[in-house]
Amino acid sequence: MAAKNTGAVQLNNTYVRPTGSLGRGIVISAIIMALSARKELISPGSPIYDYLLAQSPEALKIATYIQNGVFYFLFVAHSLEVPLFAYTKLAKHGISLFSLAWWQWAATCFVGGKFCWDHFEKVLAKKASSS
Repeated sequence: MAAKNTGAVQLNNTYVRPTGSLGRGIVISAIIMALSARKELISPGSPIYDYLLAQSPEALKIATYIQNGVFYFLFVAHSLEVPLFAYTKLAKHGISLFSLAWWQWAATCFVGGKFCWDHFEKVLAKKASSS
């Protein structure tokens, strides 16, 4: 089955909640973002510290670098993705700037990143095939 052209599809300020594997990917991404922001995750007294990191001071240092790297990568990348997504996808497919649907898509893009882009394409393809 050939994919339909989704360039002319208009969503008219509607938001479609992600489900299935893309929905799970967005939730997992949000959990990783939340955990990467919590220094308590690898601090003394946490299970990760007590069972894995307490044996070596070098392990705590490496874990801190990893946590900081994940945090900054996810938050910076996803912060840059939101305006890019709004400009390249939302504006072109009938989602008005700062409407409720715009905020829902923007929040989904911020926590879900690439999974949101894939979900949006899936929504457009489904709408194009039903037209």
